[in-house]
Amino acid sequence: RPGLERPTRSLVTIALLAALGHEHELEMHLRATRRTGADPQRIIETLLHVAVYAGVPVANIAFGVLRRVLDDDR
Repeated sequence: RPGLERPTRSLVTIALLAALGHEHELEMHLRATRRTGADPQRIIETLLHVAVYAGVPVANIAFGVLRRVLDDDR
């Protein structure tokens, strides 16, 4: 759909999956950011926003998944 650019759509998906605690799907979408253009700094900001509105525990889990994905890319 043309209403949202791919990086924005990716960040929204990441926020929703993190807030709902869907770790496996979150990991898949974090890996997909290589193709969607959502950069790591914007992902971090998105997850900080998740912490405020969905809770620190789910954001901490999401940060752990992000760390794993970034470590795998190195």
